[in-house]
Amino acid sequence: MTEFIHKPYDKIYVRDMIKLDLDDLIGMMSSLESANAYWVDGVLFASFAMTESEELAKKEMQNEMYLDKIIFAKYENYTKTVKSSTNLEIGILNMSKSKLYQDLIEWLKSQPIWND
Repeated sequence: MTEFIHKPYDKIYVRDMIKLDLDDLIGMMSSLESANAYWVDGVLFASFAMTESEELAKKEMQNEMYLDKIIFAKYENYTKTVKSSTNLEIGILNMSKSKLYQDLIEWLKSQPIWND
């Protein structure tokens, strides 16, 4: 039988964090092919990986990941969809059971940009 091993990343590097108001986040997400955002603990967000390369693949094998950016907005309560003031609508995926995303949001809330 195949052996399965769960091994979380040791490090995730985030190049940029962008705090948006809700309308701007919805507008940005609705223009993408996959118009879903994630929600964890009062935060609506999306993360974007860096363009794949051989060097990044090597880092992945060393249990490290590089994110180009995380966009986020405060959004207290989970809902299945959210509409902007201009009636753009995106889906929301509740990722609150993901330990990785729980840790990400906890870290994000500890960053100076959270209170800007």
